[in-house]
Amino acid sequence: MKLSLYQRLSLSLFLVFLIIAGFFYFWSQQIEQSTRFESEQRLHLSLAANLASDNPLLQQGVFDHQALKNLFHSLMILGPAFEFYFVDAKGKILTYSADKSQVKRESIDLVPILKLLRNQASLPIYGDDPRNETRKKIFSAAPVFNGDNLQGYLYVIVTGEQYDDAFAQLQPHKAVELSLLLFVGGIIFLFVLLLGLFKYFTDPLRQLTQDMTRFKEAGFDKSKVQLRKWQQSSSNEVHQLGCVFEQMVEQIDNQLERLQQADIHRRELLAHFSHDLRTPLASLQGYIETIALKGDVLAKDEQQRFIGTALKNAQQLKKLIDQIFELAHLEDGQVSLNLETFNLAELIWDIVAKFSLQAQRKNIRLQVLPEQCHVQVYSDIGKIERVLSNLLENALRHTPENGEILIEIKESIDASNNQCQISVKDNGTGIKAEEVAYIFDARYRASNAIEDKGKHTGLGLAITKRLLELLQSDIRVNSQLGQGTTFAFNVRKVAVN
Repeated sequence: MKLSLYQRLSLSLFLVFLIIAGFFYFWSQQIEQSTRFESEQRLHLSLAANLASDNPLLQQGVFDHQALKNLFHSLMILGPAFEFYFVDAKGKILTYSADKSQVKRESIDLVPILKLLRNQASLPIYGDDPRNETRKKIFSAAPVFNGDNLQGYLYVIVTGEQYDDAFAQLQPHKAVELSLLLFVGGIIFLFVLLLGLFKYFTDPLRQLTQDMTRFKEAGFDKSKVQLRKWQQSSSNEVHQLGCVFEQMVEQIDNQLERLQQADIHRRELLAHFSHDLRTPLASLQGYIETIALKGDVLAKDEQQRFIGTALKNAQQLKKLIDQIFELAHLEDGQVSLNLETFNLAELIWDIVAKFSLQAQRKNIRLQVLPEQCHVQVYSDIGKIERVLSNLLENALRHTPENGEILIEIKESIDASNNQCQISVKDNGTGIKAEEVAYIFDARYRASNAIEDKGKHTGLGLAITKRLLELLQSDIRVNSQLGQGTTFAFNVRKVAVN
């Protein structure tokens, strides 16, 4: 389950507070206990030494253990917090004032005693507690001699069991005070860490804001600003937002580039076609003005000739404008497809019939192979009709009289290949090899193009290429100068059961 930014912040704050509170509690407990024990041990550091030097029994080397036991009992009545023990030179407990069941050890470790006597460690120093097999307590100790011989050690537990019981009764009050201190300290630490935590979580958001600001100031031009990379697989919402922003920048940059290219292309088209637009307009204007100014003196047949010429110029102008708009529409990518299944041969024969009269004028033979074909294809019938019409019109224009144009349908032999090839072949003028790559550019005309009586705009092949790109097909050209040209493209074939 992915947590939101708010949930992560809340959970992090709660965990940090618990960690800080727990750490502060145990740390304060350790500090308080260590300080208390150090002060107690320092205060009673010479207690055992004073007893050993002032008491006659201990001065004599402790031969009367019963008398020493009574002494320890009296001292424990006067000081309930203390526990007195006499141990031999090896650490064995010899004398104490307590019930035998209360003393759990038979001997104690002498290493802490020697460290205390030799001042080899810092306070507090903990020694074995005779009343517990594992517990350590602070103590005071002094050696006991008989002449020059070491008899043992006076071992005094400074915080005995009665001290522990009394301290335990005060713990609830201390707990309240400590809890209050813990609360105040926790709030302060929480506030400080809260600032750091919010900075950690909001830093990516600040970076994203900076990226957006820089991108805006750069005029939404990606090339003018260096944006940081965001983690693609991160579960952090800010990083995910950064990735989306990265994609948005790429999309904006691509769209701006396409718009700039479209604008450049539009300007080029306007520059290229300005002459073609002015020529029929000027001619149309000239003939109409002549009729308007000299209509009364012109003969009727001359008036009809002027009107016919003006009409041809108007038709040429309309065709040019229609093709310019069609090409611009295709360039902008705003054309929709109406895909359907249709009989390819029927469409081709309809197109041949449309151009048969034009072919007869030049005595050009239009041939379809195979003549009988039942191939079903899946495409946009209107756009395929436009492509074939452009190719056939181009072939008629570049094929001399008594020539031949062949439209051929080839089905793939491979059953797994669902493509069908359509080719339009003529035996006309052909195209130079170095000019083949440019024939689909708007307004380009080959150097050997035939100047026929009918004016043409030169946009047919450019429109054809854009239409086939829209249909996800490409057009192929095979041409030999003086022998003719073949244009071919593929359409998707539909299997007939």
